[in-house]
Amino acid sequence: FFLYLTSDLYFVRKQSQHLDVTSTTMKLFNVATALALALMSDSAFATKESTASNVATSDDYKPTFSCQDALEETTSTTSSEGTRYLVKYKKNSSQYKANLETARIQAQAKKQGGKFLTGGPSISADTHLLTHGKFLPNQNVEIAYFRSEKEKTLFEERNDVEYIEADHKICLMAESTPYGITKVRALDVSDDNVSNRKVCIIDTGYDINHPDLTSDTAIVTGYSGSNSAGPSPWTFDGHGHGTHVAGTIAAIGGNDEGVVGVNRNGQLKLYIVKVFGDSGTWGWKSSLIAAVEECVNANANVISMSLGGGGFSQTESNTYDRILNTDDILLVAAAGNGGNNAPYSYPASYNSVMSVAATDSNDNVAGFSQKNDQVDIAAPGVSIRSTLPSHVAASGYSAWSGTSMATPHVSGVAALVWSHHTTKSAVEIREALEVSAVDMGATGRDDAYGHGLLRADLAMEFLGGSPSISPSPTDAPSVSFSDRPSLISSSPTGTPTISSSPTMESDYEDHQVTVGPSNGQKSKAVDLPFDNMLGFP
Repeated sequence: FFLYLTSDLYFVRKQSQHLDVTSTTMKLFNVATALALALMSDSAFATKESTASNVATSDDYKPTFSCQDALEETTSTTSSEGTRYLVKYKKNSSQYKANLETARIQAQAKKQGGKFLTGGPSISADTHLLTHGKFLPNQNVEIAYFRSEKEKTLFEERNDVEYIEADHKICLMAESTPYGITKVRALDVSDDNVSNRKVCIIDTGYDINHPDLTSDTAIVTGYSGSNSAGPSPWTFDGHGHGTHVAGTIAAIGGNDEGVVGVNRNGQLKLYIVKVFGDSGTWGWKSSLIAAVEECVNANANVISMSLGGGGFSQTESNTYDRILNTDDILLVAAAGNGGNNAPYSYPASYNSVMSVAATDSNDNVAGFSQKNDQVDIAAPGVSIRSTLPSHVAASGYSAWSGTSMATPHVSGVAALVWSHHTTKSAVEIREALEVSAVDMGATGRDDAYGHGLLRADLAMEFLGGSPSISPSPTDAPSVSFSDRPSLISSSPTGTPTISSSPTMESDYEDHQVTVGPSNGQKSKAVDLPFDNMLGFP
C-alpha cells in the first residue's frame, strides 16, 4: 500500500484485513533517515464506483504529478531483507523496552563517535536483530522486517504483541490573485490575527529564499532532526511541491510580487517537515506518522498533508484520532487523484482527517479528484498558480493541478478563520468549514464535493463573526445554516469530538506515501537522544 501527496496522491481504500502478526525470527532493520518518495499507481488499489449523481466533472484536466508513473518504477514493500511492518507492542512489553533501550545505547555510542554496540540488554535469543531500526515511541511501535510469512505468524503469537500491520508507501498528490483565493473568499476575511495560528506543512520542503514567501525565522521554522528526508535541509525544496503548497497558504500580498495566498500579511506561523526528498518520489507511512508527531511537538494548530497512499493502518488511525480530539489539531489531507473508480486514500479517508476534493474555475469537480463517502469538502485544485523555486520554474511561479493544490486552500482558510475564534476547538472549526460550505452537485453531501465548496466568509458567519473586509463584488449563493445538522457530538465532558475510524483487522505492512502538486496538552517527546522515529545509517 502507498501514501501520496495529493496533487498526485492516491489513497488506498479501507480494506478489511486480518491482523496478522508473526515471527520468532524477527529482523529489526536500520531504516534510512531520508524518506524515499514514490508516486503511487492506480492499479495498486482496488476500485470503488462513486455513488455521487448529478455532478459536473471536468475530465480535461490531469494532475501535475502521477503516482502511477512513480510507483511503476519502484518495488513493493518486500525486499531482500523481507517485508516491512509496524509491530505494535502492548503497553508493558519488556521486549519493546529492551529494544528501545538498546537503540538508545547504540544512538549514544554513535553520537560519541563510537561503533554500534553488538550486545544489548535482555534481547531474547529467538529474535535476530541485525541492528535496531526505527521506533514510534508515542505509539509503542517498532519497524521490522520479516523474511517469511512463517516468521511473521510466529511473532504474532507473542503475548506482548498487540498487532502487526503493513508500513505502506506514500507519494505526492501537486502580483495577481489566483482564482482559488477569490473562489474561497479568503480576501473577505481579515488576516490581522493570523500570527496566533501555526500551520504545519508536511511535504518536500520550503524555498526560504523565494521573494513571495516569508524568510523570517521567527515566522517560519522547520524540523531538522533525523526524520527529515534530506539530504538537503527543510529550507531547500528540490522538488517544488512543498513550496507550491506554502504559497497557496501564505504567499505575501501587497509586495507587487507574484501571487497572494489565503493568509497574505506574512505573519501566519509555518512549521515545515520534509518527508519527501528532492526527487519527490515515495516514503513510508511510518515516516508520515513520525512527521505528524513533530507537528504536534511544534504546537501546530493545523496539519496540512498534500499527500497520501494506500492501506488502512490502525496505528495511523489511532494517532490521528488522538491528534484531533486530544491534541486539538485540525488535520487536512488530499482526497487523491485516482478519479471516479479509485478506492479510499489515506490519510484523507480516516474520519479524523478532512478529505479535500479538487474543483476547477467553473466549480466543476475535477475528473481526477477521487470520489467516495469520505470526501468532506471541495476547494480549487485545477491550474492553481503558486510559488516555486527558481530551479523548478524560472519565473518562480507555475500553475499546477491536483487535490494536493486544493488541500492548502482548506488548511489556509482553517487557520484564517480560527485566528478570529481562538476559543473554538479543532472539531468546531472543522464543523464550521463543512457546514458553511456551498452545496454543489447533488443536493446535500455527496461523494464528489463532500459538504460543498469551501468559503471563508461563510465559515466566519457560521461562527458568529463577520468578515472585517468588504465582500468582493462577485455574486455568491446565499446559504442558510439553520437546517444543516451538526457534524460533531459532545463527549460526556461536553468536549466536541469526531468519532474514530472503525477498527479494522488487517495484514499490516509499512506502506509508502507520495507527494504531488496535486485538546489537552501537547504530546511530549520521549526522553531519548533521538527523535520520534529512530534510524541509523
